Amino acid sequence: MKEHRLKKSIQRAFLFIAASVFCAFPLIASPLPFTNVEVRGQMPVQEIFRVQQNLAALNFNLAESRNSIVQVGSYTLVSNNAVSQFRMAIRPGEFGDQDQFAFVLDQNEPLLPSQLSVIPFTVRVSSGISGAVSVSGRQAMEKDLGVRGVYGNNQAILYESGEILAEIPDFDPDLYATGWYSAAIQLSIEVL
Repeated sequence: MKEHRLKKSIQRAFLFIAASVFCAFPLIASPLPFTNVEVRGQMPVQEIFRVQQNLAALNFNLAESRNSIVQVGSYTLVSNNAVSQFRMAIRPGEFGDQDQFAFVLDQNEPLLPSQLSVIPFTVRVSSGISGAVSVSGRQAMEKDLGVRGVYGNNQAILYESGEILAEIPDFDPDLYATGWYSAAIQLSIEVL
């Protein structure tokens, strides 16, 4: 009885091995039913607008800076969207609601009746990129932003970098109150 069971187990093992070889043989001998594998990837749209504050513009001597240019900050725009267009709005004031770009005496500083407390200035936004538009003014203004083909000679990439400058006028410091003066420039990007 034991011998009969052993014989049956050997027969089953032999049939299993034979069936495995028979099934595997056609795969080895004939080509697979497909000839190519498709691979697809997507490049996501990436658009970056970055503004960096120049820390030296947070504490400088206004009287010594008369009739000069102070670098307020710098900006960079990069977009790999082949159809995107941008415009930058430059407005005076923290919320962009002032009439003109101006240094204004801080509220807690003393002011005598005969002293002046507002120093208007001109903002200039300029780029060293060939083909980029530069703008300059004392009030709110707009600037087209970005040039194609200058970033790695790739026409699909829109790129621009530049500087935000404050042109301090010549003024008589003796007419103005002493203390801290503040100004703000608001930048915003509009997608066209």
